[in-house]
Amino acid sequence: MSQIFKDVVELRRGDSEGNSMVVKLTTDGGTVIHAIAVPQDWPSRTGPTWTYLFENEGLTLIDAGSTGSYAALEDGIAQAGFTVSDIERVVITHGHVDHDGAAGELAQEADAEIWAHEIYSHLLPYNPWDIQRKAVSPIQQEMRRVTGENTQSHDSAGPRHSEYRTRHEHYIGKRKGYEVKGNIQDGDSLGGLRFMHTPGHSPDEICATLDGAVFTGDHVLPEITPHPTTKAHYSDDIKDRLPEAYRDEDSFYGLNTYLKSLKNVADLGREMAVLPAHRLFNKGRYNFQTVSRASEIIRHHGRRLGRIVNRVGRDGTSLEALTRGFFARRKLIGGNLYAAMSEVVAHIELLEDIGDIRLADDRGIHSTGSENYKQLIHELTS
Repeated sequence: MSQIFKDVVELRRGDSEGNSMVVKLTTDGGTVIHAIAVPQDWPSRTGPTWTYLFENEGLTLIDAGSTGSYAALEDGIAQAGFTVSDIERVVITHGHVDHDGAAGELAQEADAEIWAHEIYSHLLPYNPWDIQRKAVSPIQQEMRRVTGENTQSHDSAGPRHSEYRTRHEHYIGKRKGYEVKGNIQDGDSLGGLRFMHTPGHSPDEICATLDGAVFTGDHVLPEITPHPTTKAHYSDDIKDRLPEAYRDEDSFYGLNTYLKSLKNVADLGREMAVLPAHRLFNKGRYNFQTVSRASEIIRHHGRRLGRIVNRVGRDGTSLEALTRGFFARRKLIGGNLYAAMSEVVAHIELLEDIGDIRLADDRGIHSTGSENYKQLIHELTS
């Protein structure tokens, strides 16, 4: 079934997307890892959150699933042959609702410790939307203008949008009460686990290696390319609370940061197996991959950078026209338009930084005629 793992045993079969599956994986080195697919409590195109349970200085769980999914997590742990009270710690790969949403309940019920990257603890008091959705540049201001107009004209503040916002606010309120016992820094180890700080999709994202496998959270996924963050700017009250090492936003946000983090994972070695948080199983089949997938994602973004440069041209175009051209097959209204446009903006920010495009006073986007992105991608994949 897999050339990456020595043994793969299905303890419970799920649906075609893998929801509620429990799989026992054995590495070539003999380490047993139980992969538990925790369903989301809302429709999600990414499928369930795959959490991973294994013995390492006590029973350790990687990620916990979303708010509202604790019962499904508990059931999956039981199917693997354990109880929640057996768990010593839960390691959070990053602070998104489908990864740490159920961590508080697990910590309380199991008397387990929460571990996460050090910056996670410092950002817990804040709503990520207040950081990431604040326009910090002219191109981001244009994105807010376009998506704001679209929100009003297409009534995306309807029931589904309102439900999403309510769920998000509930999640933010709950996680403010989390007590993080293990503050992880890049290069730290715990037993056989070695942690890497891999920001770009989220400022606090970590990957962790164990016996020839790497738990990648949302940093490296099969089938789909994780969403890079756009640039961000901390308000003075947030910056004052952060340690000096974490105050430079450009080191934690943006496509360039994400690509550098992907390079660090790719450099682990082509034989290292990827254990992702989504799409380990989809459409009735497994997606076992190695860290070479990280290089594939870098090349994907390289192609997108090239397409943007070519589409913009010397005559220029607008952000909205560029986004709708890229995602013509999608229904781009409300939140969908924002997600698509922020993806494009992340690429524009990088291209502007390296001199391949320029923004006019009217916020039009123009090519400079250079293609510096090619050298950047070459250096990251060579």
